[in-house]
Amino acid sequence: MRLEEFCVSNYRNIIDSGWIKATDVTAIVGQNEAGKSNLFEALYCLHSFVETRYNPDEDWPVDDWKGKKNANGKPVSQAYFEFDEGEAEALFEFAAEEKTDEDDSELEAKITTPPVGIRLFASRCYGYLTGFYLRDREGNAIAAEDLGLSQGKVSEWAREHVPRFVLIQDYEFSGAQVELNDLKSRLDKAGGKRHKLSTEDQTILIVLDLAEIDLDDFVEKGSSAEGRTLRQFDKRAASAYLTQQFQKLWKQKKVKFDIDVDGPTLNIFAEDEAIGFPVRLQRRSTGFRWYVSFAWKFTHASEGDFENCTLLLEEPGIHLHYSGQRDLLGVFEDLSETNTVMYTTHLSSMVDQANPERVRIIETDSSHHLRVTHGVVSSQSAPMAVIESALGLTPDLSGMLGNRKVLIVEGGTDALILSKLSGLLTKSDKVGMSDHIYIWPAQTSTKAPMYAAFAIGQRWDAGVLLDTDEAGHQAHKKIKDMNLKDYADQTGHEFRVLMLDKAAGVKKTDVAIEDLFPDEWFLECVNRAYGLALRLVWCLTSKYYKYSLS
Repeated sequence: MRLEEFCVSNYRNIIDSGWIKATDVTAIVGQNEAGKSNLFEALYCLHSFVETRYNPDEDWPVDDWKGKKNANGKPVSQAYFEFDEGEAEALFEFAAEEKTDEDDSELEAKITTPPVGIRLFASRCYGYLTGFYLRDREGNAIAAEDLGLSQGKVSEWAREHVPRFVLIQDYEFSGAQVELNDLKSRLDKAGGKRHKLSTEDQTILIVLDLAEIDLDDFVEKGSSAEGRTLRQFDKRAASAYLTQQFQKLWKQKKVKFDIDVDGPTLNIFAEDEAIGFPVRLQRRSTGFRWYVSFAWKFTHASEGDFENCTLLLEEPGIHLHYSGQRDLLGVFEDLSETNTVMYTTHLSSMVDQANPERVRIIETDSSHHLRVTHGVVSSQSAPMAVIESALGLTPDLSGMLGNRKVLIVEGGTDALILSKLSGLLTKSDKVGMSDHIYIWPAQTSTKAPMYAAFAIGQRWDAGVLLDTDEAGHQAHKKIKDMNLKDYADQTGHEFRVLMLDKAAGVKKTDVAIEDLFPDEWFLECVNRAYGLALRLVWCLTSKYYKYSLS
């Protein structure tokens, strides 16, 4: 089951976010204090793996403070979930209403076939727990009873199968030593309700849960010699398991963890395999500790399987080196096969240029209320600075492009060859490329769709020139799926995609920029450079040309 779209309202600076479509990996881009954290914290409450609830005294919008007295029952987070194959049938089988005959004898429940396009709708309001309901593709309510289902069982099934939200925020795990007796006292004082503890305490409890260590039992074992011996076995098993789970997500180097307990004091050590010396986790980098918190929280929420979760990650990678950020994006890609990943960022290096359809931009209006834009274009400069930086644009270059026609090509080599050919043609009094056209290299074909989306969003006249190969066709398809041509037509701007074979009249199966030159030209260059006399000879048996020395 996947999160398909969601909406947040009546929460801090979010009056109404509108419906936000989620993809397998979604990047929420925006400046600090725009409301990205508010968006995630509200959504997290919808189906969190640790009990959480809304507090009108803190969460109701401050500029509608009079409305707080009527907050009870007002919606905060709503979401649609799309069934995976077989899930709707499983729900209908579980929730089928049992029938009885005149003698009150139970009859076999008649299981209805799920309607096409049926979705699961979740909603949570102030003062209430999350409710789960059935809706059609247009969002119209479908009464469970009309389908022969029990609404209570629909909710029961949904609570068990809807992906849990896992919220990972910054600075949640300092790695400092913990006094277990004091931790137990704080938990008892909170009545066993973890959400009332600090995030640091909650993370330590997660570590103990993952190690299958009961806090009461662990503290009690420390009071006797035999108990302390048993506790040594517990902590060794826990250390091995936590190391194994962390290494599945951390790709940079081998690390081993050691949970050490001396009396009531718990310390966590991390040891790089290459160095062979343990260091207290507290002394490791902030980026490393964020990754530890992410890995162990995710392990806990998914019961070690790393699947069926919706990950909400705030500013991931902000403390990581560029290569670590690239690795993290790769981890997100892997995790998205069995989870939904959403993350906030204001780092250009955390925007995946190959997938512009994943970007959602956070803006604020004059009252500092949040609004969300789908795509890579915003009317506000702060979020656009992130996108422009990702594309290698400086403000002066961005302004210059806006006054010209833009031809997006796959890479620097394409731009160099086209510019050189244009110059030669112009010098020979032939038709070259107009000075009004700026050739903009996109680094690779996979990134060309994002450049195209940016150009159209900025309302520039633009075109994209793609190689005629598998990668070029994939880029063309992504551009088509994004409906950029329709958007350009609506705004009165020109946009087209040119495949190199048709644009240049080259009759080959695969055509790249170098295929603008005939094979004989390359042969002449090689012969001249190396003093050879190679020539092309048609081979009758293999049915293709071969090189032969004269």
